[in-house]
Amino acid sequence: MTSSPTAEPVAAGDDGRDASAATALHHLWPRWAPALALLTTVVAVVGIGVVLVAGDEGTPAPKPDIPLDAWAPYWGLDDSLAEFDGRVGSMREVSPFWYNATGVESIEVDRNTPVDDAEAWLDIARSSDASVVPSIVDALPTGEMAAILADPLTRTAHVETLRTFADDGDFDGLDINYEQFAFSDGRDTWATTRPNWVAFIEELSAGLEADGRSLTVSIPPVYNAGQAGDSGFWVYDHGAIAEYVDRIRIMAYDFSVGDPGPIAPLEWVETAITGTLEATNAPDRLVLGLPAYGRNWPIATEGECPPDDAPGRTTVTARNVDDLVARRAATPQRDDATGEWFFEYDLEVTDGTLTCVQTRRVHYVDGDGIAERMDLARQYQLDGVALWALGFDSPAVWDAILPTVNSATTTDG
Repeated sequence: MTSSPTAEPVAAGDDGRDASAATALHHLWPRWAPALALLTTVVAVVGIGVVLVAGDEGTPAPKPDIPLDAWAPYWGLDDSLAEFDGRVGSMREVSPFWYNATGVESIEVDRNTPVDDAEAWLDIARSSDASVVPSIVDALPTGEMAAILADPLTRTAHVETLRTFADDGDFDGLDINYEQFAFSDGRDTWATTRPNWVAFIEELSAGLEADGRSLTVSIPPVYNAGQAGDSGFWVYDHGAIAEYVDRIRIMAYDFSVGDPGPIAPLEWVETAITGTLEATNAPDRLVLGLPAYGRNWPIATEGECPPDDAPGRTTVTARNVDDLVARRAATPQRDDATGEWFFEYDLEVTDGTLTCVQTRRVHYVDGDGIAERMDLARQYQLDGVALWALGFDSPAVWDAILPTVNSATTTDG
């Protein structure tokens, strides 16, 4: 989920440039600077485990295991499809991530989706015990979805479009991922959009429930129950919608985007959890998003780079980061405070005429880091966790998370 009409490529780390992945708006946010002042929760990191300092002897023990949901972006199908049949049995909900809301009455498959792979993926998903809950992305220009929801007539028409889409696809539910409100429309629109969003979710919930389907929303967190500058993304009124949705997936990642830094530092993730809990008082409806990726930034340049060849910020994943480390003879270091790894290396870029050397810095979350964030979800008795994303994962990720994952067949009964 992103704030930009373009998403960056999941490159092998240093050779690609930020390029359009069409209208895949997932997980490329602006800055999380307001959260920095809120990182006050005490977290002690021991090895790869998170030990929370309990403030009350009555604090319940962490859940022994927790349900796993996952998104499957179309640009990861090349890697995820071959493994999906062997992985899906551990999942409760799976969300194909290639459907865009492009108007009041239109939901379209992203034009970059490999259609044959997507259909093969859906066939596997439907033959499993996992619920198939496709993500619907707001792919409209700035302000247009807010305008649709502001008019009761177009709002209802859009609800009916979504219900028809779910029925035509025989899906188990829908995951609404409308991020333009937060990252494109501007904070000055939030007070107006907020009640219209709540009305939309209430109406959609009633319709899907009547159809025997579930409603999930994937939204960024709040840090408290207020509506101040340091309250997070209060446009989504987490507290008001909690009674209407089956699950709220908290997008607790992309802490650093424009400038190098951690992807989902542990203290900030905990602040996102506690703030959303304060706003909703509904741990049984909250699902913590887990990042299986990182970012690779240029931080210094010597010489003159070829204007069309020097890579900017790119994405690494748990699947490909070890290859980058090996190719660049890098030495990753773990930051126990953030629960992440980082390293730097030099990259020469030349077109035969112009040459430069970039110093690049990479931050990423590995399998053990994902397990630490799962520990937080278990500690706070959340309903589950959601992996971003299938195709970014690696065997080491699954080795780390499976010991505390409930199977899909044991979580919805």
